[in-house]
Amino acid sequence: MSCLLQMISYEEYLAAESLPLERCQIFAKLANLKIQFTNTTRPGRLLIETLNQLGYNAEQYRNYLATVKNTKIVRTFYQPYSKVAILIANNRYTYLSRLSTPPHDCDSLGSYLKTLGFIVVTVKNTTSNDLKVILNKLFQEIPQNSYCFIFYAGHGCELSNTKFILTIDCPTEDIREEHCVTENFVLNSAAKCKPELCILIMDMCRIHLDRPANPGIFTSILFIPPSIIHKNLLLSYSTQSSQAAYEMIELETSTTIDNEVTYEIKTGDTDRIMPMASQYVNALYTRLEEDLDVSCLLDMVHADVEKSMREQRPIKVQCGTDKRSLYDPATGDIEELFEKLKEVEKIMKESIKYEYFDINVNRPTECTFMVMKF
Repeated sequence: MSCLLQMISYEEYLAAESLPLERCQIFAKLANLKIQFTNTTRPGRLLIETLNQLGYNAEQYRNYLATVKNTKIVRTFYQPYSKVAILIANNRYTYLSRLSTPPHDCDSLGSYLKTLGFIVVTVKNTTSNDLKVILNKLFQEIPQNSYCFIFYAGHGCELSNTKFILTIDCPTEDIREEHCVTENFVLNSAAKCKPELCILIMDMCRIHLDRPANPGIFTSILFIPPSIIHKNLLLSYSTQSSQAAYEMIELETSTTIDNEVTYEIKTGDTDRIMPMASQYVNALYTRLEEDLDVSCLLDMVHADVEKSMREQRPIKVQCGTDKRSLYDPATGDIEELFEKLKEVEKIMKESIKYEYFDINVNRPTECTFMVMKF
């Protein structure tokens, strides 16, 4: 029986000898080989000679090598217990102008984040009270030392530097705190699970409300508790204060909260909505494949947004300097956490009966990359 070194060409042997260490480590892991490369300057030679001694044939070697060459190598900065993404989309407003893109944005982000090992929870079209209940229940189940990626797409506004998520029952005038969920509430709910990393992205307008038309909410902001920061926190706003956030195609002609001038979606229009429909999500989705630490990733996303069709300047706020990546591998019992979050989904679907509400919990898909310690 011929050995591996006799089956492959001399050119293949030279190529095997020159394999870099990280590729040899991937090869050894795929082939379940117990090789220590620490005491050699020629990891490729050690690999091919070990394969030869163990009786591997040329076809097996070439198949493993093809997989190794097609495997993306990413850096890891930390190993959290779990990674959970909570994606919130509001588009079916009762009184405010309806939106077209938030569900598409959340679905696109969710699909990609699953490939990075995130359990993805999508929440669509809630009232203020229901969203608060959902967030509290979700964060109660997320273990400490986890990564929390929170994304919101929908109508929003800002008062005295307080950002408000406007839920689907929000009126056009006399908006009150019970029609909104504040950024502070989201951060304080997330802080209860003591995450290693919390990312909050708010893809919404930050238009200032008119005080005479909305006296109640201006009074209530005096009593909003300050936000709590546990550890590493990154806040990202798709636009600057008092400005609008734009979609890639303008199905909605209004940049304000106005139900009278909403574009009427015609037959076939939904087919023209791109998967990453907002300017911000388009830039974010495009950059996700780069294994950068999250702070650098958002810097590049924001630079891309500033070059978009419509003028839009995102803002990033960072608390904590530890480098963390969306690619960092989770080490905890993901299946147990998944089942707990599925139970939350079940409870919420049974208790919230109104039309258009939706919540889904999706488990991570198998990663197509190899994580290397950095």
